[in-house]
Amino acid sequence: MLPRQPYRGSVRKLVLAFDVGTTYSAISYCILDPGEVPKIEPVTRYPAQEHSGGNSKIPSILYYDSNGTVRAIGAEARQEHIIERAEEEEWIKLEWFVEYWNLNLAANHITDDDIPPLPRGKNAVEVLGDFMQYLFRCARSYIEETHPSGSNLWRSLENRIEFVLTHPNGWEGPQQKQIRLAAVLGGLIPSTEDGMARVHLLTEGEASLHYCVANILASDAFSPGQGVVVIDAGGGTLDLSAYSMTLSPTLIEEIAAAECRLQGSVFVTRRAHGLLQEKLSDSRFGTPEVIKQMTEIFDGTTKLRFRNPEDPSYIKFGTVRDKDPQRDIRNGQLKLSGQDVAKLFEPSISSIIEAFETQRKAAGTPITFVFFVGGFAASDWMFAKLQAHFQSLGISFSRPDNHCNKAVADGAVSYFIDHLVSSRVSRFTYGTECSVPFNPFDMEHRARQKDGIRVSEQQEFSETFAIRRVNQTACNQVEVGIMSYRGLLPKPDWMDIERNTSKIAEKLTPKRSAEGSTYYAMEIKVILLFGLTELKAVISWEDGVSHQFSDNITSLTPVFPAQEHVGGDCKIPSIICYDPDGAVRAVGAEAMQESIEEEIDDNGWVKLEWWKLHLRPRTMASSHITDQDIPALPRNKTAVQVLADFMHYLHQCARKYIEESQANGADMLRSVEHTTEFVLSHPNGWEGPQQTQIRNAAIMAGLVPDTPEGRSRIYLVTEGEASLHYCLGSGLAADGFRDDEGVIIVDAGGGTIDVSAYHMATTPSFEEIAPAECKSNQHNSACRLQGSIFVSRRAKAMLRGTLLGLSRNMISHMAKIFDSTTKQRFGNESDPAYIKFGTIKDKDTSFNIRSGQLKLMGSDVATLFEPSAAAIIETIEEQHHVATKTISTVFLVGGFAASEWLFTRLQNHLRPLGFNFCRPDSHTAKAVADGAVAFFLDHRVSARVAKFTYGTRCATQFDRNDPQHKLRASMAVPRPSGRTVLPNAFSAILTKGTAVSETKEFSKNFITEVVDRSACDMITTEIVCYRGDSSDPRWTDSEPGMFSTLCNVHADTSKVARTISPRRGYAGLQFFRQEFSIVLMFGLTELQAQLCWKEDVSAS
Repeated sequence: MLPRQPYRGSVRKLVLAFDVGTTYSAISYCILDPGEVPKIEPVTRYPAQEHSGGNSKIPSILYYDSNGTVRAIGAEARQEHIIERAEEEEWIKLEWFVEYWNLNLAANHITDDDIPPLPRGKNAVEVLGDFMQYLFRCARSYIEETHPSGSNLWRSLENRIEFVLTHPNGWEGPQQKQIRLAAVLGGLIPSTEDGMARVHLLTEGEASLHYCVANILASDAFSPGQGVVVIDAGGGTLDLSAYSMTLSPTLIEEIAAAECRLQGSVFVTRRAHGLLQEKLSDSRFGTPEVIKQMTEIFDGTTKLRFRNPEDPSYIKFGTVRDKDPQRDIRNGQLKLSGQDVAKLFEPSISSIIEAFETQRKAAGTPITFVFFVGGFAASDWMFAKLQAHFQSLGISFSRPDNHCNKAVADGAVSYFIDHLVSSRVSRFTYGTECSVPFNPFDMEHRARQKDGIRVSEQQEFSETFAIRRVNQTACNQVEVGIMSYRGLLPKPDWMDIERNTSKIAEKLTPKRSAEGSTYYAMEIKVILLFGLTELKAVISWEDGVSHQFSDNITSLTPVFPAQEHVGGDCKIPSIICYDPDGAVRAVGAEAMQESIEEEIDDNGWVKLEWWKLHLRPRTMASSHITDQDIPALPRNKTAVQVLADFMHYLHQCARKYIEESQANGADMLRSVEHTTEFVLSHPNGWEGPQQTQIRNAAIMAGLVPDTPEGRSRIYLVTEGEASLHYCLGSGLAADGFRDDEGVIIVDAGGGTIDVSAYHMATTPSFEEIAPAECKSNQHNSACRLQGSIFVSRRAKAMLRGTLLGLSRNMISHMAKIFDSTTKQRFGNESDPAYIKFGTIKDKDTSFNIRSGQLKLMGSDVATLFEPSAAAIIETIEEQHHVATKTISTVFLVGGFAASEWLFTRLQNHLRPLGFNFCRPDSHTAKAVADGAVAFFLDHRVSARVAKFTYGTRCATQFDRNDPQHKLRASMAVPRPSGRTVLPNAFSAILTKGTAVSETKEFSKNFITEVVDRSACDMITTEIVCYRGDSSDPRWTDSEPGMFSTLCNVHADTSKVARTISPRRGYAGLQFFRQEFSIVLMFGLTELQAQLCWKEDVSAS
């Protein structure tokens, strides 16, 4: 990891990086505050985006109407109501528009005819300008929603924005000029010198290098001067860059000219389209419309999931009614041979290997590391094939990025901040066309120089030329053509530099040629600077004594004639498949593969979802759900065993990820194998019994051994507190934490809504200011069972009641699609929502079904979300009411927080009440996991509030004057000492609402009287929780339903028992009296209970 220095600028700035790709595009940004260490953040929320894991990219798609007006962009262009309207109004859908600039690259497999045509009256630069304008709006909206007081923050930065725009390695001056022009057309900058100076262009290869260095590479993994190749595999191009690298101190130089090949992921999809046409040529599913639908599904799922040519692949395109056994179509899915799918990838893999070999031969430094980034790098098959190739060469190969797609955008911001590369290699020979005096004895007048020259950032290449004109006025302006010679092209590219030289022209004196004609002459120098990522050209001339340079540097320019989710998903589905013997057969995303669905049907496997709800405390508010509503556990499996199986899988995934992502990852894992600390999060409403189950599951999963040392490596934290730590660590929420004001964290997950309240006591220490459960009754809790799965559950019930006559399987099929797409996209109840469940042939107008999709009223879908929104609002208001500090800010995190409808609904309710409301996390779904690690590292919460009253059941001495005692007089029991006591008493040790520091102990003394000394060998006592509303609960029989046993505490006191002296009690009866204390510690996230007694005078 690169240790980044504080920003040294004098004013706050915003750096915005746009990575516009063939299929998907991304934005990253950084707010540069003087004296603060810069932190790069990706934009992970875009309009109509559906993936709850947080997607760093959006599709590079635009819709234009017949007038050339933009109607939808990005994920919005994939919404069903947009597609429906586009068909009705004949809008033009534009994809792959970036490929218009790639046609200058060597590519015999693609022509103009293969790229969707541009709308009438639109050129490629104007389309890029429209798309950049949309990205700019998305960036603004994200920053305003994500940061506290985001609108004010944006206003303070909007005139101080630096733009870093990336492009493939193979793009040159002509394409760079078009990017700059598009930035002006898109309204990013004004068309002025100052505006142009705020645009910085960068190759995707160098951006990827910056990402790897800034985020992954450790200095101890490299010896000085080792060669590194970065492969950025994107949608359209494969970009390879080679560098010599030393990390301590940092010295990076390009060692071979960059390579760029047109064999990105879209060409795999293009080849798949051809395969489908051939395979289904004589089938009823071979129509152009169905082939197009299958190709889109292949691109969105099948291609991303493919990992093994020995396993079949599937395209799930229709319903259970769609079958054609001769074409391997069953239950609406087409089965493809894994070998056939592998062939679709082969040209791309071969291109990477070929380009790498070209760079390896050109580099003077041995290549020891290869890093694989970009959206196409998410392909496990690509990774496995390339890993086998490079490892056979003795080269370390890894995918070092957390989100394959955001490497370029994040790296582009890093380029602006860190500026790591000090020299680059010229790809071609550059110069200018000129005339030289004729020498009949010299056949070649022009000296040749080779391309491939290494150029430092400050190094200049210059040549002096003489300009001759027949009149003085013609010397007022100098124009020079800068040419690029490739050796293989019949006509070099060219550009003009034009400079005003009128001042020096006034001083020129006429000269006479040998033929007697008059002319004017002046000397100029053409200077090329290639050290940065753009070739710069400058004209210099001598004016009297000093050299004069043009006022600005001109870029080399010509005369102008969318885990399977490509964004990288931080989460996997909590799904497990068991066979009839109880063996785990598939977990997570693997359990959702079509081949697994076949196994489930054919072999009787059990697919288990929502199993975590079996662990919930029965005291949680859950009148809307019972055990019967949750999928049953497999035979002979407990919920703890299922949790253990899932933890075991997560541990395997973590190990594999680290091995693949880190240089020397396997060695690193072996070095920490027996010292790994595990932080396990759980909902706010989970208590001691559930925490014990989590620990037992961790042992069963093999995370730690069942020893005191092993158990000590497990730490538990509530999801609310983990989310607080994430907000603090992300840097995005810093402005929301003000002295003496409180904040509420809403963690909206799949099952539960967890709400917690804190305030900053002393930097950097925080204290909880409201109990995580406010009232004991079933309707007032800061942990609600109203997460996103209950929206899906209500949707299934609505479909069942609306679509009468449809089969149960079809309803389940539609409900799954609602859960994975419709729910995620829903943002506006004024727009219809769609469930795309079948093929274009599926129609039933009576049910609003057309072209394989069911149309739902937006207002009906909103009612499915409303109970969850109402639960959040009620809980926030309850916490606000009982908090000991004024609440000023509410943060929304968690997977459910990605819902635009939910965010807008809460925003519209909370902001009028004076709350500052925002979503501060970059990836809404990963706040808890990241925050759990931050909890271990930073430990920012110093005090927590007891949410219940804790104590123990006991007997209390009978008092005839106490009314409550009189009511229970019939229960009075004599003790050996002669005292009379009443049972069913409750002795509170720690009362609800008490703020508890981490080290504070709460204790109370107790005695026990027995007639047999051996009964003193063991002390056993219950720790009891009271959940009622009484501030002074005294009797367990008054509200028996409000008391529950959390745990039993045992202590071996046999040593001290032998030293206890007998006593004489009532009627001379001998008895033994033992004194002890119960000690409760609540400062950490788990309640701890101890027994204390005296043994040989010293405390035990």
